[in-house]
Amino acid sequence: MDKTFLLERLGFNRMLAENQLIKKERIYSAPTCINLEITEACNIKCRHCYNPWREESAGSNSLTKEKMDYLIDEFVASGVFHVILSGGEPFAKFNLLEYGIKRLVDEGLSVSCNSNITMVTAEKIKRLQDAGLDHILASWYALDPEETDYITATEGSHQQVLEGIKIAIENGMRVSVNTICTNNNKDTIYKSGKLLHELGVQQFIAHRVVPPAYDRDDDQEHRINKEVSLFGLDELLRLKEDTGMAVGTLISYPLCLLGDLEKYADFVGRGCPTQSSHRFNINSSGQTHGCVMEDKEYGNVFDIGLKKAFAATLPWRDKSYYYEGCKGCDYIDVCQTGCRMDAFAATGKMDGKDPLFMGKEFIVKPFKHIQDPKVIESIKNGARISVPDRIRFRKEDGFHLLNIRWANTIEIEDDVAEFLKSYQKSGETFTLKEFGEDRAIELANLIYKDALVSEDIPVVVKKRGVSVDPAKLPKYFPTVT
Repeated sequence: MDKTFLLERLGFNRMLAENQLIKKERIYSAPTCINLEITEACNIKCRHCYNPWREESAGSNSLTKEKMDYLIDEFVASGVFHVILSGGEPFAKFNLLEYGIKRLVDEGLSVSCNSNITMVTAEKIKRLQDAGLDHILASWYALDPEETDYITATEGSHQQVLEGIKIAIENGMRVSVNTICTNNNKDTIYKSGKLLHELGVQQFIAHRVVPPAYDRDDDQEHRINKEVSLFGLDELLRLKEDTGMAVGTLISYPLCLLGDLEKYADFVGRGCPTQSSHRFNINSSGQTHGCVMEDKEYGNVFDIGLKKAFAATLPWRDKSYYYEGCKGCDYIDVCQTGCRMDAFAATGKMDGKDPLFMGKEFIVKPFKHIQDPKVIESIKNGARISVPDRIRFRKEDGFHLLNIRWANTIEIEDDVAEFLKSYQKSGETFTLKEFGEDRAIELANLIYKDALVSEDIPVVVKKRGVSVDPAKLPKYFPTVT
């Protein structure tokens, strides 16, 4: 490709953006990440489970290999980057889990698995690794064994979880652990994280519970207030400071609750993956949901296909569910007005107020994506930059999606995508001069996102707000202070 033409397009598109001559809502043709529930079957019955059939026969429906093949063909044709295999409990249908992983990896998709990890064996871990799996997100319920058994309604589950984590890690699997923060366990978040760190867990994730929609009339067991929410996040930060362990959350928090976005930078980028158009949920019958915690269905993918089902979730993705009280907030497209399912559980309205909402005036310290000015200095001094082979691209209407790894995807302009693709294909490096002399901050943003790499930049990049899309920040290219 003619790189002179690419440079001209880079400058032209930037001029248009600066003068706001192009202003178009970006609607994705398909999700970038699928949460695929391969089975309803589960060996435990968690009290906070969002699946309404949890009190029945633990779910009896499962995918077949033929249906799995159909879905994977749909994912490939639609340009999906990442698939999370879950349930139910996916290990309850181990052969299907193994088959799905191998097929997805063979097709060039990345894959991960969510599991309660109580059914793990060394042999199963080895087989899944051979199929291409390298990461499991496991569930952690409580530090106290009796509390764990109460939450799971399963005697002996605490020891089963511990053994499952140990087996997976000892056999070379990367394990992250997810827990819920409740009024009962808030004081054990730090201790749980320390224990898991000692076992070799790479990341500890803790977040509020979203009360199941079917349980709205009696959700006080699940709900935590603003003070407890912040306490739980503070305990995660203390854990990170003391151990170096990565921390995070799977449920978005209103950024106005956090207030100090520099302090809570690890949690800024979470947002809502459904409202940002990235995530889509398919259950084992083929029915679809915008969010894994949502009852509403958008059509069976076996009847209408992935793209038509995804198109039906447009109200999730066109800001229809934004809470009115968040209008005027600089971070509205990062925060997306908090968790919509928690708002629905509290108010009965998808555009209702997140129970943890405070108001934009409570944001007292901004988020900085680029923390070290030396990165920009190195770029300006001619650092050679390259595009890793793992980077994947998808063309959309008027923009591109750039997948960094796993489910981490951001938006970039078409001309930037063509520029990066040309250098990825050639294997050559480039400098700021080729990219555009006045675009150092844009390059720094991409380096902080791990979308670009450079051996000439000696600074250790601390990736905070790891899921944040720089395009959604208040200033497209935020400066360093």
